[in-house]
Amino acid sequence: MNFSLGLHIPKALPSLSSPFKLLKLPSNSTSINVVASIREDPIAFLRQKKTSLSLQFAALLATVAEPANAVTGDNNHEVPLTWILTQLGIVGFFYFLVFPPIIMNWLRIRWYRRNLLEMYVQFMCVFLCFPGILLWAPFLNFRKFPRDPSMKYPWSTPQEPSQIKNGYLKYPFAKPEDYDW
Repeated sequence: MNFSLGLHIPKALPSLSSPFKLLKLPSNSTSINVVASIREDPIAFLRQKKTSLSLQFAALLATVAEPANAVTGDNNHEVPLTWILTQLGIVGFFYFLVFPPIIMNWLRIRWYRRNLLEMYVQFMCVFLCFPGILLWAPFLNFRKFPRDPSMKYPWSTPQEPSQIKNGYLKYPFAKPEDYDW
């Protein structure tokens, strides 16, 4: 039994350019033999074989190289725990305390002016720093509260509700300058 892994895609139907030659036997014969001849380019076949072999060889090397590097490579020495904790602290400081307010302010300033690329970059920044943004979100409030100067707390009831500006968005009919504070 011959088995080989490869990138050979089996053809469901032969191409129209390669003609089949069928031999017809006399009708009195009991056995029917069908002979088909398909012409293939031998160079293309060798290229497919080489590609397949190189991919298999690369997979084999990757499978063997990493465990061997773990035992015999340069990473066979101990890294001090204090160095790891120092690096972790620096990364954690920026990840949880520095980046989230910067990202949230950038989102606030550019919300209605952004183009598709900026929106994608903002989404990726929010996605990457999501735990830090969750920690900061309750404490960052960019809204102007209380809106009525007579209100002591944001949850207080206004004395004259008609004096308070509505909080509806102006976006469909607004210019970007209308959102500047």
